[in-house]
Amino acid sequence: MVFDRITRIFRRPHAVDLSYFKALFEKFQQILEGNNRVLELISGLENKLSGQYIFDINYLKSVVEQLSEEVYLVISNLNVFADNRYLELFSRQAAIQKELKDIVEGHPVTSEDMYVIDYDDIHSDITEIVGGKNANLGEIRNQLEMLTPDGFVLTTSAYRRFMEYNNLWPEIHRIHAGYQGDDKESIEGYDRAIDDLFSSARIPPDVMKAVTKHLNELHKRQKGMFGLAVRSSAFGEDAQRQSFAGQFKSFLNCQSVDVFSAYIKVIASRFKYAVGIYGGQRIYEETELPMAVGIQQMIAARSAGVMYSVDPSGRRVDCLAVSASFGLGVGVVGGTADADHFQVSRLDPTQITNRRIGTKRTEMVAAEPRGVKSIPVREDLQERPSLTDDQVIELAERALLLDRYFNRPVDIEWCFDDLGKLHILQCRPLKLPPKPRVRPSEMADALASKPVIMRRQGQVAQSGIAAGKVWQVNEDDDPGAFPVGAIAVTKYTTPRLTSIIRRAAAIITDAGSPSGHMATVAREFGVPMIVNTADACKLLADGEEITVDAEENIIYKGILRELLEYGVEAEDVFRDLREYHILRHLLRRISPLNLLDPNSPGFIADNCRTYHDIARFSHEKAVQLLINLNMSSRRFRGLKSKKLKLSIPLGLSVIDLGNGLSSSADASEIDEMDEIQSVPMQAILKGLTSPGVWSTQPMQLGFGDLVSSLTRHSMSDRVAEYQGQNLAVISGRYANISLRLGYHFNVIDTYVSENVNDNYIYFRFVGGVTETERRHLRAILIKDILEKLDFKVAVSGDLVVARLKKLEAARVLQVLEEVGRLIGFTRQLDTQMQSEESVQECFRAFFRNGRNNK
Repeated sequence: MVFDRITRIFRRPHAVDLSYFKALFEKFQQILEGNNRVLELISGLENKLSGQYIFDINYLKSVVEQLSEEVYLVISNLNVFADNRYLELFSRQAAIQKELKDIVEGHPVTSEDMYVIDYDDIHSDITEIVGGKNANLGEIRNQLEMLTPDGFVLTTSAYRRFMEYNNLWPEIHRIHAGYQGDDKESIEGYDRAIDDLFSSARIPPDVMKAVTKHLNELHKRQKGMFGLAVRSSAFGEDAQRQSFAGQFKSFLNCQSVDVFSAYIKVIASRFKYAVGIYGGQRIYEETELPMAVGIQQMIAARSAGVMYSVDPSGRRVDCLAVSASFGLGVGVVGGTADADHFQVSRLDPTQITNRRIGTKRTEMVAAEPRGVKSIPVREDLQERPSLTDDQVIELAERALLLDRYFNRPVDIEWCFDDLGKLHILQCRPLKLPPKPRVRPSEMADALASKPVIMRRQGQVAQSGIAAGKVWQVNEDDDPGAFPVGAIAVTKYTTPRLTSIIRRAAAIITDAGSPSGHMATVAREFGVPMIVNTADACKLLADGEEITVDAEENIIYKGILRELLEYGVEAEDVFRDLREYHILRHLLRRISPLNLLDPNSPGFIADNCRTYHDIARFSHEKAVQLLINLNMSSRRFRGLKSKKLKLSIPLGLSVIDLGNGLSSSADASEIDEMDEIQSVPMQAILKGLTSPGVWSTQPMQLGFGDLVSSLTRHSMSDRVAEYQGQNLAVISGRYANISLRLGYHFNVIDTYVSENVNDNYIYFRFVGGVTETERRHLRAILIKDILEKLDFKVAVSGDLVVARLKKLEAARVLQVLEEVGRLIGFTRQLDTQMQSEESVQECFRAFFRNGRNNK
């Protein structure tokens, strides 16, 4: 095969042949280009979910095919570059490609005879199998990792099997045809006929066997017997336009022996007269509203209720509402209990803006051995709140997380158990009361006088409207400390910050790309995001209240409630279309990013679960391999190089991989700096040769320093990566420089292009001639300077390793010039490092001298 022949060529031992290195570097560039094409295709698919585009199934098939080809090509190039080290990526890509093909061709994601599915295995891709409410619970449990009741679901396949086994549809149509009146007698007669029909129905043996097996497993997991809730979850129930709220039966605190009779009653409730009036003729169509039923462990609730992620009263779109009472939430949900009511700010969920405490004379609890009952509330508790303020805040934060995750206002049932742990029992779309629509022209006029902090700076990665307090964040911050509902402002779009995306109302970055990894995750969760603003971190202060309009790319000072209301009222009319449903299924296999930290033990090929994972893994490994390839100048011994004449005694040889030198540089020596065409190399040399940077003064050494230098000299002979001539391997966009300056060793590896996703700088420094403490102080100085230049830095003794990536080309070149100055500036500074005060003094001197040289 052609691929095998190419691979054999690249697997040759280190042949002293420049064409070998040029070919490897070409593969590296192809990996970068392929990675960018993959990210752009993913970004294009995600943008289609905004509702601003019309597309059909043929478009989805075409893009999926193109995306699969691009990912395969990235993997092929990586394995050529990496000597077949990551062949397992091919099997991961093939598995994902098959799943995508099944989705676009309409093949079922589960077997037609799968009658029971555990909640641990449920997600939104199988909504048609488990129903809307169960699918939402699966997402909340498995994606958001919130507590939900343990249990399983009888699927819509079980429903169809039950209906066919008992031949119920012909009888239902007969009953419907026989009772056409709307008087009380006709209605009662119709409902009695439905009850009689279903009372004689039986559970099919294969369904009964599957349910019994899962009941036994549930009791084994939870160590004992307990009450069960049997809840409806029809496919089409809880849709955005018809919620069917309260239309179908549910049963609380059943015993295992009651499950089958309760299941039949839930199915029967789907055909009751009131449901027919609410749902219309579709109720009597066999393909409509197939009923799944959840079997859940009952939670012993200390308090329970319902909350709305937007106050449904319509008075405050910047607030959410919580209603609660003691015991089970039956009375609160049904509106029969005198509950406590709390209003909480959506902009700052720690602020309870209003409360009304009801007189709670009774509470609902589980009865023995089954069912529920009402008991008196202790007299001293009747006037007390059923929730602490901390619990109200916890509920508010969860409501905002769910609102953001499902990208719409939601209605949530919940409870706190005896241990004070919060459980989400149900989550459905919240239908808000209609309001007169504000015309865009009227909104523009209303906003014209509002103070603007930033206007059309950067690029919109995900559209939307949000408001809140600014919270500046970096990748080392604890994600759990990020306040839910705050506006995240950060320098970079590092994937390590993706853990805060679910908590943020919006994200604004100084650098980054709309097709970058973090932007992809923001689109996945529907979080408004503006990237590459250049100076958001300077303009937006911690704690400042702002409104982010990521529709028009404007950031306003203060909270603009009219703009928030405009955003809440916007309705996604495409959400329930078949093509959008398929697209959401596809993106689940394409865009989630699971590999976040390249230094984690879990950052391996076998853990790539999506195309996005494969693209990120391939990009990171390609950069690592290139750095390691060029780390030692021994690899390039024997290759033809050219000496570069400089105004400083550097003794640097140059190897050109292509477009790094001008065509006139034919001699064995490079006499003019102008002959260097490599863009990153030009920037580094400019800094290295800046006036006053290169000191030639003799070092002042003590006896301890001399002993240390002799010891380090003998040790350094055995450290291959720091040996050899001073060498630069360059191309038009790339530079790898290995410098040995006395006892100091520097490595710079950098790539600069117009695509910010490709740009990076790797910097490594080690060595010195003085004692350990002085060398360490210099390492701290280098770390402080590099961090000021926005590097991510790690220090161990006198070893400094720093990385910077995903900045615009102009900024990368500015930083490279500073890195060049840094190499010269710190070359002999360990001899001057006496204390931490010396570090601060030299830090100030470096940046002061830099300003003077501008």
